[in-house]
This record gives sequence, structure tokens and C-alpha cells, in this order.
Amino acid sequence: MGKRSGVPHRDDELEKLSHDELQAELKRSRTRLSISPSAKMAKQWRKRIHWIESAIAQRH
Repeated sequence: MGKRSGVPHRDDELEKLSHDELQAELKRSRTRLSISPSAKMAKQWRKRIHWIESAIAQRH
């Protein structure tokens, strides 16, 4: 999983996103998980999804 411009990679970047932006990032990550070419990549996407879901849960 490479780093893309404008995509959060640290907690402080994730905190700056609005709820709608978090939901969009979660959707994007789930899509990427569904097309991941290897088990290693799938694991990275599952970790990212968990990270984003945790951030959403903390805001509620």
C-alpha cells in the first residue's frame, strides 16, 4: 500500500477529516480490500479499515 497525497496516514491527519470524509475514506478502503491482490495487502487494508472505524467510533 503506497502513500497517496491527500490520504491520511497518521492519527493527526485522520483527526482533521470531517465525518463525511472519514466515511468516504472507509468506503475507499473497503473497495481496495475487495480487490487486493495478495493476503499481505488484504491484511494492510483490514488494519486501515479498523483504524478508520475506531476514529469514527471515538467521535460519537
